[in-house]
Amino acid sequence: MATGDSNDIVNRVKYLIPFRWFSWVAPIRDAVLGGLGDAAAWSYSWYVYAKLQSRIATSTGPFLDITSYDFLGRHLPRGQMTDNQFRARILATILQERVTRKGMINAVTALTGAAPWIFEPWNTGDAGAWSGPTAKIGTFAWGKAGGWGATNLPAQSFMVVTRTAFSGVPNVAGWSGATGLGGLGGWGVGAIEWFGANVGQVGVTNQMIYDIINTTRPTGSISWVRIQ
Repeated sequence: MATGDSNDIVNRVKYLIPFRWFSWVAPIRDAVLGGLGDAAAWSYSWYVYAKLQSRIATSTGPFLDITSYDFLGRHLPRGQMTDNQFRARILATILQERVTRKGMINAVTALTGAAPWIFEPWNTGDAGAWSGPTAKIGTFAWGKAGGWGATNLPAQSFMVVTRTAFSGVPNVAGWSGATGLGGLGGWGVGAIEWFGANVGQVGVTNQMIYDIINTTRPTGSISWVRIQ
């Protein structure tokens, strides 16, 4: 017998009945209480389930997806994550650092699976200095491969975001394209499929990337983005 099951509810009701009315075992009465107890136990199980869904720490199944959408929109797709994995990712994303370069990098990395490349023309950590050591390998300085710093581009950055997972409509190539399974899809190439509003997209879309950048980039800054 467990809390809230049929036997537990029947016993709780029997304790409330004056002992002088019935003996503890009364077959007809107990049959009636048993039927009511089954219905009450079913209702109680839904109460327990609903209580779990009221907190992210205990939420399960589709309620985790609803929680993710409520807090994060479409920024954090579940993919193939289990409930525990998805819950940990939701909590980490809600509490993540924002409106900083580091926070933006972490958010884009969590979404796409790859860290973005970022260059800020007015940041000497990226552009380096005249004949001086650079802050990190691969950034720009005299005699190094890369780009030029510029003070006339304040609060602006150039970003390359790499998608590691497939996105779009499965197995359908683009216009005049021959990609997809066996080269199917695309205008004039094999079978043609049209993508309409009623056809769902999968994976990480361009809009999801733009949205996560807009919600985490430093306030008042401009991010020029290339997705590959």
